Amino acid sequence: VAYSKNTKTLTWHFYAPMVHDFTWAADKNYLHDVVKGPNGVDLHFLYKNNPNIIDNWKALQPMMVKVMGIYNKTVGDYPYKQYSFIQGGDGGMEYAMCTLILGEGKFEGLVGVATHELGHSWFQHILASNESKHSWMDEGFTSYIEDLAINELVVDKKKNPFESAYKAYYQLIQSGKEQSQTTHVDRYDENKSYSISAYSKGEIFLTQLEYLIGKENVSKTLKKYFQDFKFKHPTPNDIKRTAERISGANLDWYLTDWTQTTNTIDYGIKEVNQDGNSSKITLERIGRMPMPIDVLVEYTDGTKESYYIPLRMMSFEKENPNPAIKRTVLSDWTWAQQTYEFSISKSKTTIKKISIDPSGLMADVKQEDNSY
Repeated sequence: VAYSKNTKTLTWHFYAPMVHDFTWAADKNYLHDVVKGPNGVDLHFLYKNNPNIIDNWKALQPMMVKVMGIYNKTVGDYPYKQYSFIQGGDGGMEYAMCTLILGEGKFEGLVGVATHELGHSWFQHILASNESKHSWMDEGFTSYIEDLAINELVVDKKKNPFESAYKAYYQLIQSGKEQSQTTHVDRYDENKSYSISAYSKGEIFLTQLEYLIGKENVSKTLKKYFQDFKFKHPTPNDIKRTAERISGANLDWYLTDWTQTTNTIDYGIKEVNQDGNSSKITLERIGRMPMPIDVLVEYTDGTKESYYIPLRMMSFEKENPNPAIKRTVLSDWTWAQQTYEFSISKSKTTIKKISIDPSGLMADVKQEDNSY
C-alpha cells in the first residue's frame, strides 16, 4: 500500500504469483474480516453490511478454516498466503486466491458454494488443467473433494456421500443426451448435458476409481497427482498414469471408455440355479463398458460372504474393501465373454439375497437386475 500526501490517496498493489487467472473487488459498504487458516494462511471475508446476512458470513469463517484443512490433507497444501471469499456476482465463481459468491439465502447453501469454490484452488488454479477441453478434471474433481469435506463436517455422515452425482449421471443417460467428455465445452448441445458431464460424471471418475483400485489407492493417487503436476497443466493421461503407478493396475481402458466414449456400464444377475448341493450363479454384461465385479451373498442364517471377479484387461486384484466379510477371489472375466458363471457351495434355498456392487460406487445404469 502506497500513500500519496499530494492527493491524499492510497494506492494498493496486488501481487499474484504463479496464477493464470485474477480478479479483485471493492465496495465502500463491505465489512472485512480476516481469520487465520491452516499453515498461517489469511482467509479474508468481504461482505456487505446487511443485517440479514452478517450472522451467516460470521458463521462461515470457522467452517472454511476446517475445509481448507481437509483439502490440504486430502490433496496437498494450499501454496499461497491468502484466500478471499467476496460477496458479489451471482451464484459462485472461482478465481485464483478468491471467489465471488452471491452470499445470500440459507447458511447451508452458502457453505456449499464456498466449499466448492475453494476446492477449485487445487484443481483449477494450482494444477491448472484445461477447463475448455477437460472440464471434468476440474469441476468433477472439485465436486469430489467438496462432497468429502461436507461429509466430514456434518454429524450424520452418509455411507455414500456421492449419491447425488450418480443420480444426475443416471438422469443424463436416461435423457439420451449424453455427449463424450472429450467434447469441447462450447460444443455441448445443452448446458445440462455439459454440467452433468463435467460435474457429476467427472466426480464419478474418482469415486468409481475407488471401486476399481480401492479408497486408499485413490487417496494416494490424488496426493501424488497434486505433488507431481501442480502448476504444470496436467492432461487426462496424467491422472490415469498416476493412478496406475500407485496401484499397479492397467487403467487405459477405464480412461478410454469413461471419458472418450458414451459407453455405459450395465451388469445383471441372469439366473441362479440349483446344482446338486451347490448353487450356480450366472452374471451377464449388457453394457459396452467392462468392469470388475463385487458380489455380496447374504444367507437366511444371517451370514454373508463376498466374491470378487477381477477384470482381465485390468491385470489387478483389489484388496478386500470389507475385511470383516470373507471374500473369495474368482478367476478373471474376459472382455469377450458376455456371461460369467460361478458356484457357491450352499443350496439355493439358503440364499436370502445376492447383490452386485453393494458399495454403490459402480455406475451401473440399470440397477433393477443387480440383485436377486
